[in-house]
Amino acid sequence: MSKDSYLSPFSLATSDVLKEMLDINIDGSETASEGDLFVSQGFIVVVGFTGGWKGRFFLDMSSETAIQMASLLTGDDYDSVGDEDVIMSGAELANIISGNAITDINNSQPGLNIRLTPPSVFAGDGISMFNVRLSSSSALMQTNIGTIKINVAVEGGK
Repeated sequence: MSKDSYLSPFSLATSDVLKEMLDINIDGSETASEGDLFVSQGFIVVVGFTGGWKGRFFLDMSSETAIQMASLLTGDDYDSVGDEDVIMSGAELANIISGNAITDINNSQPGLNIRLTPPSVFAGDGISMFNVRLSSSSALMQTNIGTIKINVAVEGGK
């Protein structure tokens, strides 16, 4: 299975969730191989998965975009990504996106039985993650509130 085929369900789920929950349209998207190193824009949520596919999903954006997303989700204003509601909003959105993508994958490929791990949120400048022994692809999605980057890294597939 190609790297882009791992990325596709997550791209579709991201687009659908942003539109349905936040009324955000993806104005443009481009895919790219990430390689071994992933550098965050400032706010990243990581959701792992295991089963027929082992790997993880990153939802990444600038701190400003994360604050705007949380405001759209809750209707409140925030000053910092350190605010618990901003952190929880990011975690919830990544959980819903990855849950929708994994449900679609499991439904289309019975027997994979992929399961998600709870999301982890990291915020700060210059955060680097390494894709050790994982095949990784990203999509950069342009929106009216900023660039949202998703990354899917998979150890192997059936």
